[in-house]
Amino acid sequence: MTPMHLFKRKSIALIVSLSFVGATFAQSSTLMRSTELRVDKMGSASVITELAVGSAVQLLSLEGGWAQVQASGKSGWVRASSLALNAGASSASTLSAGREAKGNTALTLGVRSIGGKAIEERSNRHALIIGIGRYGDASIPGLPGAHIDRESATQMAKAMQVPTSNITYLQDDQATANGIRNALSALNDRVAEGDRVFIHYSGHGTRYMDKTAGGCVEALLAYEGTTDATIPNKEMATLLSPITNKTDKLFVMYDACHSCGIISNASTVRTRGIFNKNDEGALRPKFAALTDECSKPVNVKTRNLLVEAVAQKTLPQDIVHISSARNDEVSFDDQEKGGLATEFMRDCMLRDAKDLDKSGSISIDEIRQCAQTKINDRMQGDTLYKAHNISLTGNADFVPAWFSQASQTAPQSVATTASTSPASTATTPTPATAAAPALTGEQALKRLFDQRDGKRKVEVTAAKTQLKIGQDTVDFSVKSNKAGYVYVALAGSDNKSLYVLFPNDLDKNNRIEAGQTIQLPRSNWKVRSQGPEGTNQLLIFVSDGPRDLSSLSASKAGPFIMSLNNTEGRAELGALMSRSATGADAACVNTAARAGNPQCSDAFGAAMLRIDEVR
Repeated sequence: MTPMHLFKRKSIALIVSLSFVGATFAQSSTLMRSTELRVDKMGSASVITELAVGSAVQLLSLEGGWAQVQASGKSGWVRASSLALNAGASSASTLSAGREAKGNTALTLGVRSIGGKAIEERSNRHALIIGIGRYGDASIPGLPGAHIDRESATQMAKAMQVPTSNITYLQDDQATANGIRNALSALNDRVAEGDRVFIHYSGHGTRYMDKTAGGCVEALLAYEGTTDATIPNKEMATLLSPITNKTDKLFVMYDACHSCGIISNASTVRTRGIFNKNDEGALRPKFAALTDECSKPVNVKTRNLLVEAVAQKTLPQDIVHISSARNDEVSFDDQEKGGLATEFMRDCMLRDAKDLDKSGSISIDEIRQCAQTKINDRMQGDTLYKAHNISLTGNADFVPAWFSQASQTAPQSVATTASTSPASTATTPTPATAAAPALTGEQALKRLFDQRDGKRKVEVTAAKTQLKIGQDTVDFSVKSNKAGYVYVALAGSDNKSLYVLFPNDLDKNNRIEAGQTIQLPRSNWKVRSQGPEGTNQLLIFVSDGPRDLSSLSASKAGPFIMSLNNTEGRAELGALMSRSATGADAACVNTAARAGNPQCSDAFGAAMLRIDEVR
């Protein structure tokens, strides 16, 4: 099947969520004392080389008391305290990074980029970052690493293109139960249809008896530290419901746990922490018991945030929920680096995660797998505690940002298996013995299809799904419940190239109105089956705002755009197609303007269509 005799070469399309992350900046510095350059941010990590006092280094990133530097042609990590840091020396960004207690402000600089392009902040991205390191009730143990989690979460938000002006912080006594409720209400007021939201909570989780629920329920513990000052999952889902009804994607991360789990002497742990060879400071469990009967993981109502949200008719496709531990485990706070889950999710999102399936994108599950490996390494050798497992529910294929590292080769030691319930998909890591095989065109398109907004319904009906070579032509109709712009991409069975079939040089009118049905291909660019035998996949999506196809570094195949079906080609096209050409315009900055202008939205609906060619 070849459009205008082009179909003999089969192809792939890219339409995913999110976009570019900032280019790497560097700040010059010197060492105030001799130190060891290590391969990772741990005192037990292997030493690359010894660096003498006065050595010149390039500071790439400063994270939780450690600095990533380049020195003598080698890159690694040193203690931040060994550097002579000049606060505000870079225009890239300024973030405090674990040295606040000494009054020092340092810079967090390096994040991977795609195509060398600087970050493009988008007004339709929002973040709410909540951190509670000290509680009003003196009996609740403090979490000194929570202020570092604030900065780590900020880095994650920046990577997801959230402007500084769209980030709201609640810290310590600001994060009362009503303070959290009011912040979520204000967030809802700022969010327009098709926007994207990131919420991060660092603090204690808890569990208490709720007779109306028939057992123990899980909740976040607000600043007051009392039973009345909790936000249970059911209430959180209610508070988030008006937001999820509007957002393209809602990404919520809890760095807290809901169980005393394996802790046999919680009071001892809370007062003096735990140490092992990998510790920079005391590890503290992120759990506070409010009632004895619910302190242990028994009689648990396993109603996580996603389950509660789905009960309120939220689509699992449109929500991503990360929890730092399973409901019967304890997660930990490091007073020097922050929560282990936040630290390592940040590292993997910004730098370390690999494109395991070579899709051209790094999914949230690939980030989770990377972070889990780091937690396992961090807790290795601990005589008291096992590693806690990061829990992911909702859309595991969600792509939070596009990075140049998406094209790097994946390691052969990581894989994942999934267990599915009617309401959610949860993933847990399992060892693997071989690298994931390259994606077929169908699998690659499915990854992109999974980035759709589930509230946008696209119906595609084919006249025939089995075409006789040399005789039949492609013929299908498209209908959308939202007005927008139609794009059609083709992936064939040879996995060598992809085509953007529509719009094209012969037919640029891709506008569709809500409820309208359009027929494709139109009469002036019919596509006839030319073989060879096999399966072709079409991805049809309807975006709220238009896409600028002219900026693609792709070749032309007659009237159609053609790109390669490899990681670079999928990443470039995916990053472009996932964002509206007008979404970053000044006219879209104001919430009211975005609400009245769907072209400011990056959201899209999608459908897939299989076409078989036979003799």
